[in-house]
Amino acid sequence: AMKQAFWGMFIFMLTTGSLWAGGPLPEASDNVLLNRLQLHQALTGGLEALPEDEMRSVPTKSVGKAVLFSALVPGAGQFYANSYIKAAGFLAIEALAWTINISYNNQGDDKDAEFKRYADQNWSEQRYWSYLYYRLNGQEELYPDFPHGQYDGDIFVDNAGRPVINGWEAAEPVLEEFASTEYIRAFSHTLPDTKTQQYYEMIGKYPAQFGNAWADASFDVEYQDFGLGHITPMNDEYAIMRDEANKLYDKAAYGSMIALLNHLVSAVDAGFTARHYNRRQMSLTYHQKVYSSGDHVNMFGLAVVF
Repeated sequence: AMKQAFWGMFIFMLTTGSLWAGGPLPEASDNVLLNRLQLHQALTGGLEALPEDEMRSVPTKSVGKAVLFSALVPGAGQFYANSYIKAAGFLAIEALAWTINISYNNQGDDKDAEFKRYADQNWSEQRYWSYLYYRLNGQEELYPDFPHGQYDGDIFVDNAGRPVINGWEAAEPVLEEFASTEYIRAFSHTLPDTKTQQYYEMIGKYPAQFGNAWADASFDVEYQDFGLGHITPMNDEYAIMRDEANKLYDKAAYGSMIALLNHLVSAVDAGFTARHYNRRQMSLTYHQKVYSSGDHVNMFGLAVVF
């Protein structure tokens, strides 16, 4: 038992000797309990808490900043939180999304310009108003308020044999009130005064009203809307071109949707990444410094089993 006590005291002295190196040891007495008490007081008396400004600071990342950074630029919050691989991944997705958006938008703009040129070359307001006059003119009993014969002297026959009003711009204000379902059942739309996006949509989408104004159309045929009957080849080609343009714009929209989702996911992930970084830093910083007689002492424990 004495041998075990000797080795226990020897190890204890080795591990704690530095703590009282700056001051004298207490004198031993025959009272073992008193010796232990004096030794404990000597040790604890020399210890004092480390001032705050000297405590080891733990580097952390602001979760709020990380979220904000990635909400603005995907991957920026991850980069801020030292997660460089994830930062590169989110940034790559962002670049890909906007590449898709810009590329397909440009293709859609090109196709949009193409079908508008096609319409300007092959669809005519002159033929549209002339066809309306052709349909109603001479039917006094059915349409007594229509200006019958008013433009007969201003009509010429075009290359396709259609009677076309030469001064159609002057006739348009007079004829437009008759372009309605009250006079012709299929005329349920109003042609815009300017060539807006709606203008280009309507002349191709509703052949029953606007189909006779295409260059390959006849005034003696009543065309029907898509799925209900035949349309002219030019009208059909135009509809295909518009559909292709819309599909390109839809693909461009997918790019912007991916970008928006990437901003959201990146922002949420940045918050978790910053929090994980902080927890990792806290787990690495586990020791505390104290003073003994004015000197830093790193505290540690030692377990001895006999």
